[in-house]
Amino acid sequence: MTFKELIKNDRVLKSLEIMDFTTPTDIQQQAIPMFLEGKNIFGKSSTGTGKTAAFALPILEKLDIKNRKPQALIVTPTRELASQIIDVIRKLTSRYEGVKLTSLIGGAEIRKQLLSLRDTHIIVGTPGRINDHIIRRSFNFDNIKTIILDEADEMLKMGFKNEIDEIFHRASPEVQIGLFSATTSDKVMSLAYNYMKQYETIIVDNAVKVNDNIDNRFIYVPRNKKVDLLLSIFEKHKPQAAIIFSNTKSNTDNILDTLRDNNITGVVINGDKRQSERTRAINRFRKGEVQVLIATDVAARGIDIKGVDLVINFDIPRDNEYIIHRIGRTGRNGEKGSAISIVDGRGTLKQIKEIEHEYKIEIYEVDPSEYGIEKGSSSDRGSRDDRGSRGGSYGGSRDRGSRGGSSSYGGSRDRSSRGGSYGGSRDRGSRGGSYGGSRDGGSRGGSYESRDRQPRSDDSQSRNTSGSFKSNAYPSSEAPRDRDRGSFGGSRDRGSFGGSRGGSRDRGSFGGRYSSPKPTGPNRKERRAALQSKADFIEE
Repeated sequence: MTFKELIKNDRVLKSLEIMDFTTPTDIQQQAIPMFLEGKNIFGKSSTGTGKTAAFALPILEKLDIKNRKPQALIVTPTRELASQIIDVIRKLTSRYEGVKLTSLIGGAEIRKQLLSLRDTHIIVGTPGRINDHIIRRSFNFDNIKTIILDEADEMLKMGFKNEIDEIFHRASPEVQIGLFSATTSDKVMSLAYNYMKQYETIIVDNAVKVNDNIDNRFIYVPRNKKVDLLLSIFEKHKPQAAIIFSNTKSNTDNILDTLRDNNITGVVINGDKRQSERTRAINRFRKGEVQVLIATDVAARGIDIKGVDLVINFDIPRDNEYIIHRIGRTGRNGEKGSAISIVDGRGTLKQIKEIEHEYKIEIYEVDPSEYGIEKGSSSDRGSRDDRGSRGGSYGGSRDRGSRGGSSSYGGSRDRSSRGGSYGGSRDRGSRGGSYGGSRDGGSRGGSYESRDRQPRSDDSQSRNTSGSFKSNAYPSSEAPRDRDRGSFGGSRDRGSFGGSRGGSRDRGSFGGRYSSPKPTGPNRKERRAALQSKADFIEE
């Protein structure tokens, strides 16, 4: 099958010929006829299958060039992907004069967008900025006949469900919808059913491939050696143009600071940067003004830079396909390239093996001693995922079952911690974190020592220099209100969720178990009566 059998617009066909596109891909062969018949489509396909042309060509085929109103709305999760789609459509219309495109993305000047919306055929944008214009009433949906959600699964992951709902709330019930996703999760399928009701399903096998001219390697080191290894990689390979990928925005900034301290120039692109800042950073890297580009996956979508000789995965992405896209930034246009992934746990090691199997590639292990880094012990090799940790700090360490959060700069965590101390340590099941202090059984910023409650003297309570609060006793008549579930300055009994303010907790329960005997004091009726008397007094 050829494009001439699918598309009738001579000007679009001429553009395809210039692009040297003659044979449609699988998804294009299936989707284009369905779109032209007016059917809704759910397409399961990954990047690299040609899905952009699969929905863009039918839009151009049905476009009323004389009607200078928005006729199609294409929604993408990121600014970079929106820009990439616009570039593709411009190439498809290089011989189709008069087609007007408008980009609605965050970080760009809104006045120019407002002017462009007055005379446009196709809108491509991100959910947030599109909703900004909906609120401003910059355009209406009267003439929009087609809505495309590209990478719908990513939009839902990024929390754009409400913005998507608002878009369809404004759209005509008869609008044609194309929903494309790399996954078929329950949320994605729920979105498809809610807005399309009846639709055709197209499933295309993964088309992502890695160039054979890329040397893929990984190095297994403990988490606290990652920064040292990164610097050693630069010292050994001396790349002319390198891209470092990290999973978090904060890490990209930390990496840049480390490189600058070691006289390595670089720029950062992440979700916190304005579009103008991203563009400026990429241009500096492209021109060779800086040696390194540090990026997150979201910000790096759609980047195509020639001459990148090294890609470093400082963190292994959660989605296997992302690492293939990262690696593909080097070794382009027949050039040779290298990719090094830093692995710091058994879970990520297992993920590397899965990637090798899924994408039929070989990623060779390199001994860290080649980079002057001491190889971790067998316990280090299981420190990340053997006991369930997720995430981690830049330069910190985590052990045994930590969950999210960031650990301390130079501090440590042990056994099921969820927060992190700032410069201190934690032990056994604490949930919050002390500021410069320690936690053993889960106390909150200090220890409380409680003894049997006997009548006290005037100097019965004191605050020591370490920040712990010692109390010998309260007389029963002056004892603070006791609660089974979390008193302020009182006791807590077994596994409550919060913690006593300045009170001790024992052994890792959520809130823990109070080790002292339950104090005596006013019973419930007496306490209630006292409270009522106080309330009556306040009213008077």
